[in-house]
Amino acid sequence: MNEIFDFKRFWTYFKYDLKQAWRNHSKAAIMIGGASAIFYVIWVLASLVFTQHWSSPVIYARLAVFILAFAILELYMVRAYGYLTEKKAGSAWLMVPASKAEKFVSMILMVCIVIPLLFFVVYMVLDGFLSLVDPTYGQALISGGINVYSELIEGISTLGAESPIVFTPSSFIFPTIISLFCNFLYFHLCGICFKKNKLVGAIAILFGLSLVLSLLTGIFVPRIFTNIDFNNMDEMQLAHWVTGCMNAGVIISCLLTVGLGWGVWRRIKTIQH
Repeated sequence: MNEIFDFKRFWTYFKYDLKQAWRNHSKAAIMIGGASAIFYVIWVLASLVFTQHWSSPVIYARLAVFILAFAILELYMVRAYGYLTEKKAGSAWLMVPASKAEKFVSMILMVCIVIPLLFFVVYMVLDGFLSLVDPTYGQALISGGINVYSELIEGISTLGAESPIVFTPSSFIFPTIISLFCNFLYFHLCGICFKKNKLVGAIAILFGLSLVLSLLTGIFVPRIFTNIDFNNMDEMQLAHWVTGCMNAGVIISCLLTVGLGWGVWRRIKTIQH
């Protein structure tokens, strides 16, 4: 088969990949994406039992559930293509008439964009629907998020005008998106590398890396700050130092994301059954 990327063949494979994802993960998608409705039912029932009054969850509790559901979605990425390590399912995937490049692009799109976007849409639609039908539910999360975003943009603009450091919306939005991509790709890579105990293995690696980073931070960071005289820095020098640290963090996140993507590509090229 021609290994060169063919857009027509890729689109055919991508539609097939979507159908397979729904077939394999529809139940989990409903549970994670429908967490807002599940939490609403539990809250209302508990309120009726313990207070004999109809009460909907407060917005802070709903926000906490959204963050928790999103964290579960990140962990669930170990199962998105985890079947590739199974002999029967993995062999069937290898036999699908598409090049490795097409499978790789489809996989990255599914893990980093399609699955998170579908989760966000389903979650927010259910939350908005509950906000419309139940007067006690309060403001929908998407409405509150838009208000917070507008205030954030206004605050960033004000901060940028008063500070020697140039702050723009991309100063925060781009690093956040890259960090999410990095998280999704990490758990996805663990899912297609480990044959068993995928989530446990992924968490164990993170735990080991956190210990090593904590040790290195404890050794080198005090030395770095000792060699920097912040008291004699003027405002512009301090601004350059802070900007450098922020840019370094973004560069590291981008390199990690690219490295994880490369790891996924290498795994696809070497997977055998």
